[in-house]
Amino acid sequence: MYNFITASKDASIYLQQPNQNTGLDEILEVSKVYYGSVRDYSRALIRFDLSYLSQSIVDGNAKLDEVTLVMRETQSEEIPLEYTLYAHAVSGSWDMGIGTRFDEISTAGVTWRYREGDSKKLWLGDVTTDGILPNLAPGSTGSYDGRGGVWYSAYTAQQEFSYTTADIHMDVKNIVQSWVSGSIKNDGFIIKFPTIKETDTKDYGIVKLFSKETHTIYQPKIRIGWDDQIFNTGSLSALVDENIKVGITNFKKEYKLGTQPKLRVFGRELYPLKTFVNQFSYKTKKYLPETTYYQIKDFNSNDIIIPFGEYSKVSCDSDGNYIKLDLRNWETNRVYKIEFKIDIDGSVQYFDDDITFIVVN
Repeated sequence: MYNFITASKDASIYLQQPNQNTGLDEILEVSKVYYGSVRDYSRALIRFDLSYLSQSIVDGNAKLDEVTLVMRETQSEEIPLEYTLYAHAVSGSWDMGIGTRFDEISTAGVTWRYREGDSKKLWLGDVTTDGILPNLAPGSTGSYDGRGGVWYSAYTAQQEFSYTTADIHMDVKNIVQSWVSGSIKNDGFIIKFPTIKETDTKDYGIVKLFSKETHTIYQPKIRIGWDDQIFNTGSLSALVDENIKVGITNFKKEYKLGTQPKLRVFGRELYPLKTFVNQFSYKTKKYLPETTYYQIKDFNSNDIIIPFGEYSKVSCDSDGNYIKLDLRNWETNRVYKIEFKIDIDGSVQYFDDDITFIVVN
C-alpha cells in the first residue's frame, strides 16, 4: 500500500536577502553561487502535516516500511555533474509567510535571519536579558547566531546526484519515524548543500524545485509504503497458463478524492482448453500468483505515482485477487493508468491495456 502526504508549508531563505520572505513562491531554491566576489546561498524549508498518518499507525492501518521525500526539479542552473543534497530535521517552528522573492516583497514569515520576520522571532529564540543568544536545543546545530535555520545534526538524510537530474527521491524514514514517535517535534525539513560546500570558494549553481504553491502536478510529497498483502486463496485454483489476460472487473472511470476503493483483479487464459462441461470457461475464477504487482502512472506526463515493488503487491481472498488504493492527497482531474507485472520464477510478464481512471473532487 502507498499513501501520500502533501506539503503544508514551504519557503526558501537567502543569505543575501536575510529579511525577505518567499512563502508564496512557486519554486523552492537550494543554491550556492557567486556574484562577482559576493557569495550567496539559499536553503529550502518544507513541512508535512503527519497527524493523520500518526493516527493510522496507532490504529494499525499503516506502517513506515518506506518513507520517501519526492520533489520535482524545474530549470536548475549551472549545477555540477556530481553533488549531494541534505535534508535535516528543523529544530524550531517557523511561519511560511506571504511573500515572493521578486513580486510581493514581504518580511512577514520565515527569513534567513528570523523564524518569523515581522515579529523578530530569532531562530534561536529571544535574546536573554544579558544580551546573549540562547543555546542551541540539545542535538541541534546551525550557524553561531542561528541565521539560516537551526536543525538537528542527528536526524538527517541525503541523496547523491551523479549525471542525473535533481529530482529528489530521498529516504527520510529515520526523520519521519522520530517525528511520529514524538522523539523530536515535527518542524519540517531544511534542504541544503553540505555546509562545507556552502562556505568554500566554488560555485554550485541553483537547484530549483516545485513548491506547494505550484500550479503543476508536481507538489512536494512524502510517499509512505508498506506491505499490506493478504493472500488467502480459499478453494480457488491457480492460474498457471502462460498466455493470459489481466484486468479489473469492478472498475469505474471516476473515483472520489479521499476514497479507498477495493479493485477486483482478474486473470484468465486467453485460449482456454475445450472441456465437456456446460459451464462457460471464463466464469471459473482462478488466482494470480503472490508475485503479482501493480503500477500507477499519470497518463499524460507518464510519471510513476506508485511503482512496481514490495509495497504494490496484489492481494487475494476467496473471491479472487484485489488491490486497495488510498486516494487521499492525489491530484484531482488527472487521468491515471494501472499496469500489472507478474513474476513467475524469474519469468516476468507486463500487462498494459490502458486501464485508466480520473480522481475527482
